[in-house]
Amino acid sequence: MKHSMTTQWQRIEDALSTLGCLTEMALQPGAQPERIAELERHLGVTLPDSLKAFLAVHDGQDGNHGLVGGEHLLSVDGIRNEWSNWREIDESDMNADSAQFMTSEPPGYIKPLYTHRSWIPLTKDWGGNHYGLDFDPDEKGRVGQVIKFGRDEDEKRLIAEDFDRFVELVVASLAGATWDGEQLHSEL
Repeated sequence: MKHSMTTQWQRIEDALSTLGCLTEMALQPGAQPERIAELERHLGVTLPDSLKAFLAVHDGQDGNHGLVGGEHLLSVDGIRNEWSNWREIDESDMNADSAQFMTSEPPGYIKPLYTHRSWIPLTKDWGGNHYGLDFDPDEKGRVGQVIKFGRDEDEKRLIAEDFDRFVELVVASLAGATWDGEQLHSEL
């Protein structure tokens, strides 16, 4: 059963409140529709309606505590900035230079590249790694699947078949999460 993103956010906030770290997560007010539309124009993709609804409730996080498997949830501006930073790398020879080291798990779902302009970061770990949307999957993949990619991710991993399922995984991860007063510990 699919839940609305407002319901999903309520579930996330309830879990964070129970853990005692809702304030520390520094969730930002929702993004306005025109800012989300501007992001889509910049990226050259139509974002899933569920992601737009998600960003309309909370436009990412501020501060240093990661909400998603230890990673910081990006705002509209953060998505734009991280994606743009990767474009500088695309234009170098990194894909050609590192192609032999790149793999997909499972095989055939994600193109074995270092970076791709159709990979849209949704989180960051401050080390150049992300959970993000894949708008140009390999032959077995699905447009809009959520993948793990980045600087340290030679093996690109399929995380969820779409954004809705990804949010379900985030919510589920909070059920087993702990807060040590400094960091939220959860596994995706």
